[in-house]
Amino acid sequence: MVIGTVSCSAASETLNGTEQEITSAYGNQNSPVISGNYIVWQDQRKGNWDITLYDLLSGRAEVALFSDLKDEVEPAISGSCVAISNDMRGNYDIYVYDLTSKKKIQITSDKASQTEPAISGDKVVWTDRRNQNMDIYMYDLTSKKETRITTDGAEQTQPAISGNIIVWKDTRNGNDDIYMYEINTGKETPVVTDPAEQTNPAIEGNYIVWEDRRAGNLDIYMYDIFKGEEKAVVTNPSPQKTPAISDGRIVWADGRNKGTNIFIYDIATGQEKTVSTASEYESNPSISGNKIVWQDKRKGTMDIFMFTEDSSEREIPEAEEEKVETVEKNTSWHLPCNSRNCIGISCCNSRKGQEKKKLIHIASG
Repeated sequence: MVIGTVSCSAASETLNGTEQEITSAYGNQNSPVISGNYIVWQDQRKGNWDITLYDLLSGRAEVALFSDLKDEVEPAISGSCVAISNDMRGNYDIYVYDLTSKKKIQITSDKASQTEPAISGDKVVWTDRRNQNMDIYMYDLTSKKETRITTDGAEQTQPAISGNIIVWKDTRNGNDDIYMYEINTGKETPVVTDPAEQTNPAIEGNYIVWEDRRAGNLDIYMYDIFKGEEKAVVTNPSPQKTPAISDGRIVWADGRNKGTNIFIYDIATGQEKTVSTASEYESNPSISGNKIVWQDKRKGTMDIFMFTEDSSEREIPEAEEEKVETVEKNTSWHLPCNSRNCIGISCCNSRKGQEKKKLIHIASG
């Protein structure tokens, strides 16, 4: 059920904060992701693709996590664990690097390719070609058990995960739709099956977001799992793409101005703001708390930039504060861990360490 749209003009209020360049090394650096104080991206400075970490706390130093002769790409991060696709054996496998123990774990070893990893707590998901078509698989880092999530003969790709819920892009209806899977029940459910294309899903807690072509161009839509309601976050004649979500706020790359810029939408307040218009080449944003990162071609090659939002921007409506007690009593729902004070698998599997603002935004509705 669609409950409304937000049609946006060319102008947008600007988010208050500070922008900084994270890296401008030789070659391209792209596909950045962020969790707390860790930023990870794929890095081409040595000629092939490697995975580099930037720690905001430890002297702002860059560290090569994966630097083999073959390509390592598609980083994903949750707390202290980084998942990637690694072409070391001549086909892509899924690896995880634990930033706490500094250990690499090979998750898959099938001769077919496994790509597009996503991670939440101790659960890793990916796209897998071992059955001749693309399926979604999951690996539990605690139990060391692998599970096939989808069995339909069509293509299932672009997985994302948050706590108990996995989402992906699915072609079983002849076009791209979004489906979801509950890990604890094994139940699969279509999220959106509009005849137009729905792609690039992202999820946090109660909210699923994606790109949607039903208006003829790419817009951003959202689905509230608790309410069972769908909403257009932004509809504009120019494209909006690659959404990401954290703390109940959605970021995306937006083409309404010259080139592409980063925008943000707060679910609790319904307010949209511009994050950065300093460049015409901003894309692939990722968000964690008050920090937003993206890739940027303003200097001729792709570099990584970050925006740190002023604390004064995070105003929680009084109506939302009343919902905290309800969320804390709802023990059946598994909240993800994106808190800046919550790092590690054990933390991400419990409610301990969750910030109050986190609970407020997850519960809105």
